[in-house]
Amino acid sequence: MSQDTADMLLIVGTYTSTLPHVVGKGLGIHLLGFDSQTGKISEGPAFGGVTNPTWLTVSRDGTRLYSVQEVAEEYGSTIDCFAVDARGRNLTKLASVPSQGGWPCHVSLDRAERQLFVSNYFGGRFAAIRLDAYGVPTPDVTVVQHEGSSVNPERQEGPHLHQALPMPDGEHVIVCDAGLDRLVRYPLRPDGIDTMPDLSIATDPGSFPRHLAFMPNGSGSAIEPRSTLSILPAGWDGDSSAAAIRIHPSGRFAYASNRGHDSICAIDLRDGLGRMSVIDWSSACGEAPRDFAIDPSGRFLVVASQNSDNLAVYEIDRETGSLSLRSSQFSISTPVCLSFVKRPVDDNTAQIFRKSRETVEEI
Repeated sequence: MSQDTADMLLIVGTYTSTLPHVVGKGLGIHLLGFDSQTGKISEGPAFGGVTNPTWLTVSRDGTRLYSVQEVAEEYGSTIDCFAVDARGRNLTKLASVPSQGGWPCHVSLDRAERQLFVSNYFGGRFAAIRLDAYGVPTPDVTVVQHEGSSVNPERQEGPHLHQALPMPDGEHVIVCDAGLDRLVRYPLRPDGIDTMPDLSIATDPGSFPRHLAFMPNGSGSAIEPRSTLSILPAGWDGDSSAAAIRIHPSGRFAYASNRGHDSICAIDLRDGLGRMSVIDWSSACGEAPRDFAIDPSGRFLVVASQNSDNLAVYEIDRETGSLSLRSSQFSISTPVCLSFVKRPVDDNTAQIFRKSRETVEEI
């Protein structure tokens, strides 16, 4: 048997069922290996029993995984919580709670890791779910209902929540409502969230705001327009839509994926957000790059192409921000979300995992 040199897990969420916009062929949640020295991906187990785990969030210590089940509310749309054994490449389900809406597409943790923020795409409901001392979701939930519409009658007939992200100040969460063309900010409270927003920013009509990202060393709660930048090449006249956006750990570069143009756009932030510029474009080496992730060292970027069933690995030039292709054809069915977790070199995490299992048995 070959030696396992992967010092990281690459956790991959997939579409497992067919929907109008995707032919889902995935097996569930995959725990792949990733070598942060070479960028090599290795095979790992897949965990089924979950439907459309299309967004994943991992706790800072890597011992908890939270996943959506992106289905209609009447078919059991939930948020699942797992204990992660990174060393043994194993998951144990700790809890499954209602997402409080239909087709949840994003889940995030607040900075204190005391509550989950859930974005339900259909129905316009945003939920804050309290966690217990073990990081397990509880029945203590606050739900906020968005109302309204925007200019596109086919895609903006009502609110469509796509992301809720805690702000760097630790005092607010901001929601991307693609159906209303708005960014809506809610204050956090010690016991949850305030259901009344303290800020609502209109984006360009029909812009369909999907995801946002904060600078790694960001602080404060000010949100204000600085500049806009097209992430498509001049002269491109085909259909394309933006998907993921990530900022490099150095804060010097950002990256965004294009579905249609099927590319990753590298963006220069070194002169500030007000003067950002395109560095270049790299082929995604696949169709519909729904998500990508940058490894914690900032050396590699991995792209998940939903419609061509593959992952591609790029090396990041940490001086220029440009991408160099390392490999393009790691096969995995309908991948749509990626998260990195460091694998432990000792038994500490394994002990935490065992305690998690004991906690489940007690419950």
